[in-house]
Amino acid sequence: MFQGLGRITAKYPWTICAVWLILGIGLTVAAPRWEALTEDDDVRFLPERFTSVRAYHLLEEAFPQEVFACRLVFVIERPHRSLTERDFQLVDTLVADLSELRRNSPGLKIGKIDSYQDGLVGVRLVSPDMRCTLIQVSLGTPYLAFGTHDAVAEARKVVQRRLAAWGEDVPTVYATGSAGIGYDLTHSCGTRLDDTTWATVLLVIVVLLAVYRAPLLALIPLATIAGSVWVALDMLALLTLVPGVHLVNISKIFAIVILYGAGTDYCLFLVSRYREELEAGHDVETALCRAIGGVGEALTASAGTVMVGLGLMALAEFAKVRYAGPAIALALGVALVASLTLTPALLRLFGPRAFWPGAAPGTIVPRSGRRCVTFRLGFWDWISRRVASRPATVWAVSVVVLIPLVIVGLGTPVSYRATNEVPPDSESLRGLAVVQRHFSPGAVGPVTILLAADADWTSDEGRRQLSHLSRGLARLPKVTEVRSLTQPLGFDLPELEFDADQESLRSQWLAALKPLVDWAYERVDVAARPYYVGQARDGRSVARLDVVLSADPFTAEAVDTLQTIQTYLAKEMPRVPVLATPIQAECYGITACAHDLATVTDGDRRRVNSCVLAAILLILLVLVRRLTLSLYLLVTVLASYYAALGATVLAGVLWNGAPLASLDWRVPFFLFTILVAVGEDYNILLVSRALEERRRHGSIEGMRRAVATTGGAITSCGLIMAGTFATLMLAGYGTLMQIGFALACGVLIDTFIVRPFLVPAFAMLYWHEPTEPELTKARPVEGDGSRHEVLKFDKHLPYRQAA
Repeated sequence: MFQGLGRITAKYPWTICAVWLILGIGLTVAAPRWEALTEDDDVRFLPERFTSVRAYHLLEEAFPQEVFACRLVFVIERPHRSLTERDFQLVDTLVADLSELRRNSPGLKIGKIDSYQDGLVGVRLVSPDMRCTLIQVSLGTPYLAFGTHDAVAEARKVVQRRLAAWGEDVPTVYATGSAGIGYDLTHSCGTRLDDTTWATVLLVIVVLLAVYRAPLLALIPLATIAGSVWVALDMLALLTLVPGVHLVNISKIFAIVILYGAGTDYCLFLVSRYREELEAGHDVETALCRAIGGVGEALTASAGTVMVGLGLMALAEFAKVRYAGPAIALALGVALVASLTLTPALLRLFGPRAFWPGAAPGTIVPRSGRRCVTFRLGFWDWISRRVASRPATVWAVSVVVLIPLVIVGLGTPVSYRATNEVPPDSESLRGLAVVQRHFSPGAVGPVTILLAADADWTSDEGRRQLSHLSRGLARLPKVTEVRSLTQPLGFDLPELEFDADQESLRSQWLAALKPLVDWAYERVDVAARPYYVGQARDGRSVARLDVVLSADPFTAEAVDTLQTIQTYLAKEMPRVPVLATPIQAECYGITACAHDLATVTDGDRRRVNSCVLAAILLILLVLVRRLTLSLYLLVTVLASYYAALGATVLAGVLWNGAPLASLDWRVPFFLFTILVAVGEDYNILLVSRALEERRRHGSIEGMRRAVATTGGAITSCGLIMAGTFATLMLAGYGTLMQIGFALACGVLIDTFIVRPFLVPAFAMLYWHEPTEPELTKARPVEGDGSRHEVLKFDKHLPYRQAA
């Protein structure tokens, strides 16, 4: 099959290049813009069974004016004194400016704007110490969407222009909130993504030039992968026109990096085999056919391993992961097809000129004139001989090196705190710190409880039950206050108490004030009803309670308090008969979403990881046909995975001054799937060559030759792959920095420990028996400068003498 493909590419190179060019242009014309299609909002990707999703839908139905995809918060602060009247005039002017921006730019999807003047909400937007006030701007796009980035950028420009025109002695203003955090993430990541891409391209060029020392030969893989990226990204964008297909921002970043890394690997292996065939004396066309026939199956198996691993992410419940994995797998499939078609076509077109300024490889003819097989001696030949001489010692030393990192990796916790991803000096984090300094830490993101029932929460019985629940929740540990219909300001409104002596002066004054107080309470109640009571589409009445925690809503402590609240509601709901109807209680907010995200991703990680391991084991069994060896190969990449996690935790010293307390949840998720698949990819390429050499040279010598002949190519591939993953660290995005370092470290462990030592040493111990044909002792060719070695076949010498 692959030799037939090789004959087609060698015979019709211009046609193949033209097909790729037409395909790229056609997709570019037909595909929509990537930026207009990507989505990145956690709650929209969570399964319906989670409370935060059900609560979001209730909030959407009953309180449409309060539904927003994210919120931009402008923090106005006087650090050392109270805000002045002129400062509040500035706030009013900023609100007017932002309202004008909302009218003039409807495409920005700016919604409700709240400040200190907005009734019950406004009361909570001024800090108790009067040194800080907030302006809340609701946005209709998710916090990591490109639309949110544009809206925040324009709002910040409006605020900065007003501050510049306001004169001297202006308060400090920060842009924060979920939209501000999302802006800092996408701005930092977006401005540096181009740098990351160019750094990846530059790294690939440098490594290819170092390997080949031929600019045209280095240009061929680069052109192949650039074409793959072009076609793959437009193909993914085009697929979004299919109902139910979505894109997430992280797919593009990973697709580019993996395509440049893995795609270059595939091209390197093909070119390496092509050189071998040219050295064997074949012409260009024949060499291409034999090269594709020799490595096509191995490349397909190795790429298939990675694609299967990524494709199995479609089993995840969390839709963001479910969409990202198959998208990256499809892009990798495009790179595989390009490396087996476009690369050979370009090699055929360039012919011997591809090796300029050097000469094209040719056949080394020994003086004896006997048929021989040649391969280069060098560093990896020396390594292979050391491994073959003491396989048990090499294996033991390699295990000892990895064990400490594996132990650290096994005990690494994960974090779901969104702010961990933001650069620590960003404006949004500084603004968030100001808010937490002047307000209760939990005020940044209260837990919103929604109670839906076929009853009227505004009735006397409904109010009594709401008051009972509000007081009960307020008594829970680590709860600062509870706001509801019956206590919209966070506390029960005081009742006027009359003395027993109705003729006393105090009673007379209270009696005179009672109508005024009743009127004030009625006004508060009228203002509170739209905010705390609504109606769902099915006619049920929905009551809202906002629970402010004493802990930062992003922390594990807040999650523990949330679980306490949910336990209280589960026990208390059966005791709250509102006209004898069942009550649906749901929780929403930053803490609820983070808890649900942790639950779903933890289950997805176990499910996807198990399926990935099973699929890769099946591929190995088909290829190796040895259960013990297949299991061992799987264990080695698991060791690389945990060692990479451990190394990433310890590497926290480099950017934090201390080991990382936890890793972002995406790090182990994506690291496992990609690293296990890529690591097994290298094992497959090595073992495939070992099986091929074993049939001719025996078990131990076959593995030794496999290490020697593939060492340079796999090392180059590993360096390129590790380098491309390391460029993710340039994105300035906390999660990508961790993932980039972990992937680069894992690939280097696979390249320099697992593949040259752990796998060959075990295979030599496992394949201890000799097989026919036996080999003669190798001797160097005269006059070749010790750069080549000639091996003769002679079945009449004993195996140990030949080895």
